[in-house]
Amino acid sequence: RTAEMLRNGTQTDTWTFRSLKDNPARPTTWTEVEQALEDGTVYFNNAGSLWPNLGALCRITAHAFGLPTNVNVYVTPPGCEVSVPPHTDRQDVVCLQTQGAKRWRVYAPPRRKMGVDPLNRGKNGDVLNIDDELGQPLIDAVMRKGDVLYVPTGFPHTTDTVTAVDGEGVVVESNTTTKENVFDETSVHLTMGLDSSVWFLTYAHLRWALLQRSGKEYRMEIKTDESYWNSMETMPIGFLAGGDWDGIVSRLKDTGVLDEGYVARVTQALKDAMMELEPERWGATEDFPSDEEFAEVITYVVRDHAQGLMELQEKMFTNIDPQSDDTIVKAYQCTQEQNAIMERFGKFSKNEAMEQSFAQSRAKRDILTKDNQ
Repeated sequence: RTAEMLRNGTQTDTWTFRSLKDNPARPTTWTEVEQALEDGTVYFNNAGSLWPNLGALCRITAHAFGLPTNVNVYVTPPGCEVSVPPHTDRQDVVCLQTQGAKRWRVYAPPRRKMGVDPLNRGKNGDVLNIDDELGQPLIDAVMRKGDVLYVPTGFPHTTDTVTAVDGEGVVVESNTTTKENVFDETSVHLTMGLDSSVWFLTYAHLRWALLQRSGKEYRMEIKTDESYWNSMETMPIGFLAGGDWDGIVSRLKDTGVLDEGYVARVTQALKDAMMELEPERWGATEDFPSDEEFAEVITYVVRDHAQGLMELQEKMFTNIDPQSDDTIVKAYQCTQEQNAIMERFGKFSKNEAMEQSFAQSRAKRDILTKDNQ
């Protein structure tokens, strides 16, 4: 649930939240949900692992896009002035309004801010100021039941269930207009994430792994916003690969060998991205890593990392019974295994800090779970 300072109006310009309950191992009660809905938004993360219809939605989406997925459920009562303040996310999201209505405003990415992750703006104390940083929204619309909205990675957005936009683009208070009150019932929407950045499936992350494995400096100052966003593009996997992706994956599973033509294509695209980031470095003062090193990293990320995540999520989102303890246990175990996959990515990339961070996270979750049993 959203934190008290957001609900009581003490601070409504940064997104903070807290758990619905003190004991995460205990099932959530309907009373707790009702109480939390009295003055703010309630959301259920990783809902696909606990509700069979949402698990099926995650699997369908993963098969359609060929990317790791995750779905969250957001529930907001009518009259909520700030459901969530302006913020960015580190995944592409497809939002599906399933009940009620909610106003969405979506903005172009602002200029990067020193020391702040562009994919984590407006959260945990950081403030995205609409007037100073965002300006006019790209989209300002009310989502109603059956509507779908796509928000790319890093595009700020904010929502409420108080104001609506009339046909002339004028914002009006829904409870004072004689027009239809669009916010007359609780709003429910699903946020389906396509999690390429979350799982290090971008050109920036390929570069990060490649340079560390080859013993080269990976830290750098990105000089332009355009270069940053270009480097954060998802590598060509799934539907982004085009052509015979299913055939590439099938042959990879049969032989363990990634298609040479595909590797060459990704190698060149990664070199182009690296050249855009550091044009004065590559070819002028330093050679690229070898093509063999490029191939090693690309093969690992596709064969071991991405496919490992896809196979794990197929397990996570299958055979779900929300009334069964086995489903709860499986969801926990799969989440821990996702962390283990990221731990192995850190080890492969020769980044001890990342490896230890995910190992410690898994250990802490194990301890917390045992203490609350």
